[in-house]
Amino acid sequence: MIAALITLTVLLMLTVVLPIVSFRRASAARAGVERLERRLAVLEGRAPQRQATAETLAPASGEPEASKSAPSVPAASPAAAQDPESTPVAANVTQTTPTRLEARIGMRWMLYVGVATLVISVGLFIRYAFVNQWVTEPVRVGIGVLAGALLMLSGRRFARAGHAPFGQTLVGGGIATWYLAVYAALNLYGLVTVVTGFVLLVSVSGLAAVQADRLRSQPLGMLAIVGGYGTPFLIWGGAPGQFTQLGYAALLIAATVYLADRRDWPALNLASFVLTGLTVLAWRARFYQPSVYLPTELFVTLYCALFLWILYRMRGSTHAIAPWVRLALWTTPVWYHAASLAILGDHWLAFLVYLIAVTGFGVTVSVRWEAMWPRLLLWAAVAGPLLEWATFQPSGAWLAPAVVTWLAVAGIHAAAQVEMLRRAPAQLHAADVLLFPANGVGLYFGLQAVVAPHYPALTGLVAALAALAYGALAVAVRRVEPRAVMHVLVVAVTLAVVALAVQLNGAWVTMLWATEAGGLIWLGLRERRTWIRIGGALLLGVSIVRLVSLQIAPVPAAYTVFVNQRAILGLFVVGILCLVAWLHAHGDSEADTYRRRAMATAIVGANVLMLMTLSTEIYAFWALRQDTARFAASAELVRQMMLSATWGAYAAGLTAVGIKRRYVSIRYLALVVFGITVLKVFTVDFSQLDSVYRIVSSLALGLLLVGASYLYQKYGTQLGAIGQRHEPAAAVAPPPADG
Repeated sequence: MIAALITLTVLLMLTVVLPIVSFRRASAARAGVERLERRLAVLEGRAPQRQATAETLAPASGEPEASKSAPSVPAASPAAAQDPESTPVAANVTQTTPTRLEARIGMRWMLYVGVATLVISVGLFIRYAFVNQWVTEPVRVGIGVLAGALLMLSGRRFARAGHAPFGQTLVGGGIATWYLAVYAALNLYGLVTVVTGFVLLVSVSGLAAVQADRLRSQPLGMLAIVGGYGTPFLIWGGAPGQFTQLGYAALLIAATVYLADRRDWPALNLASFVLTGLTVLAWRARFYQPSVYLPTELFVTLYCALFLWILYRMRGSTHAIAPWVRLALWTTPVWYHAASLAILGDHWLAFLVYLIAVTGFGVTVSVRWEAMWPRLLLWAAVAGPLLEWATFQPSGAWLAPAVVTWLAVAGIHAAAQVEMLRRAPAQLHAADVLLFPANGVGLYFGLQAVVAPHYPALTGLVAALAALAYGALAVAVRRVEPRAVMHVLVVAVTLAVVALAVQLNGAWVTMLWATEAGGLIWLGLRERRTWIRIGGALLLGVSIVRLVSLQIAPVPAAYTVFVNQRAILGLFVVGILCLVAWLHAHGDSEADTYRRRAMATAIVGANVLMLMTLSTEIYAFWALRQDTARFAASAELVRQMMLSATWGAYAAGLTAVGIKRRYVSIRYLALVVFGITVLKVFTVDFSQLDSVYRIVSSLALGLLLVGASYLYQKYGTQLGAIGQRHEPAAAVAPPPADG
């Protein structure tokens, strides 16, 4: 036993103490030699200057007596001055000056590798001694403590002597050794209690922070933070107390802020931000219980407040990585919201209270700092989870709290919009332009999702009440900014249309989108905002797609021609398109080319949808009569004749209107419809109809084509009547006279 201890001590002296002492002596000797070389170089540089000065000051007649008595110093020749051998010291200094890469390798990388190699070799020997039971467990821990103390003291001496990187590395090795020694004493050997181990590890972290501050070493500060956050996981094998671990993390955040502000080390704040998130995730994955959701939410809220406070304090930092740290800290509200939703998702009352509270706080801050886009993002971050929650609510017992939550969220945002208009009445931000319809339509969808499962008959009433609420909001907005009232009225009219159309079952959603699209296009033209018009056009396209999908669906059994939801919806969308065409025709658009194209697109779209609505109604009418004995034989024949006649008559009407109103797009549409009708008659009708029906069908189509051609013949010669260019008749020269 004694021999093993002696051997271990000798090995420790040879591998740790002697290299450190030798490096210390060698560094001191090297520093002394460098000082002597610098002084010698300075003296050799001054000697020629003194001689030149003496020669300059000597009189031309001869030397003074003092100069005669003084020994003469031979002047150095130019060749000798340029000869490298004449200046051996300077040459030696130049040759021994390391390059930048060489200095980095020799002074840093070799140091790190050497210290790591020493620690590994000592660790291997100690492990070998442990395996062979050379030393007892307390002695093992004591050796670790002693080795850490030696490294700490040696590192401090080297740092004070001017070798800061070397000394700081040794100090860091000593701190890491102490961490391992305390961990082994607690978890491997059970030599100390949990409380004692926690106090020792916290003391080591505090000592590391003190050394980082005194030695001005950011890596030591990072080591202290990592060790401090890792202490609870090194100590507790079972579930730690919630207040102990989460409260301890809050104290670490505060301590990190102090050290980072004192030395302007923003990287420490970033490390604290990341490690706090990992601590919360690890604790929740291993030890979280739903019964402690409220304290956990309070701690997460405290962390959010602390990191926002850190972000505020870092606003004046000029460190190189400070902008990146601030960018990372700006994500604090996002992570806080996600963590809160995960914690409170199973506790519905707290969940609803949280959504109201975060909306109120977020809107207050955004109004205070006049942050427009964050209010829109906040609305989306609250409305999305609230809509999802509405689909999973258990019973009607949560109806009243859910309704109150939706009204509170929408009311807070509406009040903020009025306040922002009051502050800047002449400026309506793009975020508010989007938030007006989003808040109103979102309010209706939220209330409808909550009320419909329990009281489906009240959905129309909900839309009517929402329309009245936005009508009242329009009155309030009009007193502040009359130009902004149109944005509110569009929402009110949309909700009123929904209140009337909700009786058409599934068609009300399409009516909602179509009405909102028409209102956005009108606002875009009125406010001269292109992106609003584009948004309205896209929304109108969605409405048309929904209409087409509804029209091609199977015909229900209870069906009345033109008194059904898809026919009414088709006529409604056609009316919206006609309104859009009228707005572009009479609006004060800044681009005449855009106005003509948009108007032509709306007119053509309205006529195509109208023709499609007529065709689907004809098809549905005869589809229900195919199975009856009375119409079984003639239903398909009559349907094909009615379709051809309707298409031909509609094309003829388009031709007449296009020529009279001088709408070239309508005339082209009429030609396309005529072409489709002719193709159908000669390919479909003639193959299915009898001789009499063929004669009637072809005769009717021929009369329509002849009538349309007559219109072209009669009015086509008028200049500009059908959009054609007529070149003036060329002047014909008279024939030359015979002669």
